Amino acid sequence: MRFFFYGTLLAGSDNPVARFVHEKLELVGPATARGALHGVPDPEGWYPALLPGEGEVHGRLYAAGESFTAADLARLDAYEDFDPARPEASLYLRLPVAVRGPDGAEQAAQAYVFNRPLPDGARPIPEGDFRAWLDGQGLAQFRGLRES
Repeated sequence: MRFFFYGTLLAGSDNPVARFVHEKLELVGPATARGALHGVPDPEGWYPALLPGEGEVHGRLYAAGESFTAADLARLDAYEDFDPARPEASLYLRLPVAVRGPDGAEQAAQAYVFNRPLPDGARPIPEGDFRAWLDGQGLAQFRGLRES
């Protein structure tokens, strides 16, 4: 299984789920996916929302290592507020998306796609790079766990 991460789950993010999961994933390299990226404000910092659409979103492609389990996937889903049994109630959906990997070839990866209307205060990220946008705006990244 491959994952496309573009925000708070990237390696080096300061949250317990990102730190945990990267012990079980292997970096394939930089990647891009089609879509529109927005920053969403939260009392614990900003997080990104990937929406289908025009544009290019920059992130990293990861492959699940041998030690990656169904429980690890469930932990990622819970962090992203994705409930496979109730997708309509989920903040994000885990969906297959086409990404262009470091070799330029297109391949499928799982990505968390925003599943609600953008909330008040959300801001577009036209360059499609969440970390660069945070740095440029002087904003802090979301670090906690969302309450369901």
